[in-house]
Amino acid sequence: MTKNDPTHEFEIRPTVDGSDTLFAPAFGQHYHNPNGALAESQHVFFKPLGLIPDLVCNRPITILEIGFGTGLNLLILADWVKRLRSKSEIHFMSVEGYVAPTETLISLNHANWLGLQAPWQSLVTRLEKERQGRNGWLSLGTLIPNLTVDLFVGTFDALTTPQAIANVVFHDPFSPESNPEGWTLDLFEQLRKWTTTDATLRTYAASTACRQTMIQAGWVVGSAKGALGKREMTLAAHSADHLPGVRLVKKRQDGYISST
Repeated sequence: MTKNDPTHEFEIRPTVDGSDTLFAPAFGQHYHNPNGALAESQHVFFKPLGLIPDLVCNRPITILEIGFGTGLNLLILADWVKRLRSKSEIHFMSVEGYVAPTETLISLNHANWLGLQAPWQSLVTRLEKERQGRNGWLSLGTLIPNLTVDLFVGTFDALTTPQAIANVVFHDPFSPESNPEGWTLDLFEQLRKWTTTDATLRTYAASTACRQTMIQAGWVVGSAKGALGKREMTLAAHSADHLPGVRLVKKRQDGYISST
């Protein structure tokens, strides 16, 4: 079994906040922070940069996610839409190289916790039916009203242009150490091309190498407090105007300095 083997096993493991995560032996990593899968996703992807206010104001949102994983970010998004009674038209496009088995995705407790068992099971069943062993972009319909889902099944080097231009990026692959293909200059350049000029990106990673690559790709990069014991995470945009209040990271020849 290798990282390039799409049939690698997945183990369901509980995290400290009670929400499940998966452990991938092939990558030697959990899909989420063991201190709390749900709490980490809320902190990294939903708290920063105005996503929740956009839902409150019923603005249209197009999200491009790198690393579908367990589908937790999609489920949290649907939960926010329900709780806020948002009328936003949302297009959620995600990318996943190694889709977990249908039984595993349904067995995770995320959908139960968020009261989305029926729509989640329906979506995962459609995914299994649509895929039929093939890769590429799959149209999965809606998870809940006004939330349309597309999934690209395949490796990052095979990723093709999404169906829509995004204004939010969830960058959530495995770490650069175990999955370097998810952190390349080429991928960050493509993400910039596939997003609007007011788009924002958020990721749990905060290494100098990761930030250097993002800056080289044309992103303006900032630092924010990390989740659940992590010191920092990274926020990015096409311009500093869309990172209000964020401590920016400046490039210099021998590394990086931070400035307010």
